[in-house]
Amino acid sequence: MASNTTSLALMPQTLELPGSLSASIRLFALGALLTFSFVPMSFLPGLTYGYINYSQIPLFALCVAVLCCYLVRFETDLLASLILIFLIAISQAIGTIHSPAAHKSFVTPLIFLNSLAIAPAIMLLARPLPVSTLIRLVHRIVNWVLIFLAVECVTRLILSPIIGANADTTDAFYLYKSSLFFVDSNFVGIEILCLLSIMFAFRGKIKRNRWLLAYFLLFASMSRASIVAGICQLVMYIFWRWRVWTFLGMLAAQVLIIGKLFTIYVTQGSEFVNSIDGSLSSKFFILTLMMDAYHEADTAQKFFGVGAGNFINLFGILSAHNIVVTFVTELGIGGSLLFAFYIWILSRKCPLSIYLLVLPILINGFSLVSAWAMPYFFAALGLLAALRGVSRDGIGAPENIAAGRKTSKG
Repeated sequence: MASNTTSLALMPQTLELPGSLSASIRLFALGALLTFSFVPMSFLPGLTYGYINYSQIPLFALCVAVLCCYLVRFETDLLASLILIFLIAISQAIGTIHSPAAHKSFVTPLIFLNSLAIAPAIMLLARPLPVSTLIRLVHRIVNWVLIFLAVECVTRLILSPIIGANADTTDAFYLYKSSLFFVDSNFVGIEILCLLSIMFAFRGKIKRNRWLLAYFLLFASMSRASIVAGICQLVMYIFWRWRVWTFLGMLAAQVLIIGKLFTIYVTQGSEFVNSIDGSLSSKFFILTLMMDAYHEADTAQKFFGVGAGNFINLFGILSAHNIVVTFVTELGIGGSLLFAFYIWILSRKCPLSIYLLVLPILINGFSLVSAWAMPYFFAALGLLAALRGVSRDGIGAPENIAAGRKTSKG
């Protein structure tokens, strides 16, 4: 099977539509979902934070249409993910209503739920497609997204020092943060990490210049956490045979380093950490805010949170930034467990999802994560989840691709 997949990956790039109208519509819907997930459109007037843009509207419409039209049989993982989305919706509603904040946003929890629906919708569309068709479609999507990211990079490097939110700073890492498409280039870094996870899964079709461009754009994002996560992602791929130990080693190193720095921050004050990295010091400050608020919160707030994207309404800070703060404050203990189970359901049978998508996001998550503002993460999660079938194994597993290449050459 690996050799067959490799030969398909070397076929011409012409994208041929399936014979039936239903299959053509399915292919078009999959391409539209992937495109709108990775390429945001202009921001809605009056809203200057987060990932609220016009692309959420077609994303919502496509998810509803796909789940209604193609949900003809209930597979275990699909049914479980939809049930979990329903339970998370209930948790978010209770948390947002019960929030002690004077102002409450119900829009961001709805966007979060819409993003959650992207993964099962893409999984439904991608699974029945022939391997050759899926490879060609993903190749086209990767090209489009790289073109968009190149445009984003150029506009950010030119315009951010002039009109960006941090235009008055001399620190390059903050001077080049804003663009016409993202309020913070950290979101660009996360999107590139998600794109790279897809490129690794379909690497037999990705040319070297695309890889060089992707990593150049990652470093040009000026997102230090994303750069570190991207390096860890590449190391994980290189040492794929020892992925479990590499995975545990990276997580342990992150916990130890952050734990040590946070201990210094608490015991010796912020001066030492601030001298190393002012941005890192701000993350610790937000973490202490979360800890104080958690001790004062009632049981309902601890369990259900205050709603995705509502951190700003509680603390007056634009974003929770830290993945721990996001889970504890915005999702609550109950919502976080449901969300973690949702991720596990969709990634448990696809090693690429766990090691090359979820792990980089966890590493990046100490600097910035906004579950409701990352449709590209759920798009990548759904696409990789569709590769878990036996007929798709030759695409995703690095050792199978290597074996396939040797077989085809022989």
